[in-house]
Amino acid sequence: MTTNIDDDDLEIAELTDEFWARAVPNPYARKPGEKTEICLDGAVEYQLRLIPSTRVIGRFTSTLDAWPAIIAAAESGRSPRTLSLDAIGSAGQRWHMAAGPFLIAFARLNNGEPWPSGDPAIRPTRSRAGA
Repeated sequence: MTTNIDDDDLEIAELTDEFWARAVPNPYARKPGEKTEICLDGAVEYQLRLIPSTRVIGRFTSTLDAWPAIIAAAESGRSPRTLSLDAIGSAGQRWHMAAGPFLIAFARLNNGEPWPSGDPAIRPTRSRAGA
């Protein structure tokens, strides 16, 4: 079955040109390059540790300080699956925030890097040894 796109019966009354003329961009949208801090209630510091050994790589007063350290650890050759970010409370409580490849992507996004592209031409490729 074919339809005529200019058919008035297919028009959605709510989405007229007048509607789009009144549309306003989101004032809270993150600007390109803007960094984002994640704060947990009751957390006084954050720590980056290795799993499963639980060896602490670094302690930070805010996640803004942690993002570059997480990215540097991943780029230095450390496996993303071995990294974990925890929040530390004033009484010594620990809350797990993120780990693994998700933590690396989360750190890159919140450190002001652009949203990861799905275009394989932009995505870096890894070559396999002997392939």
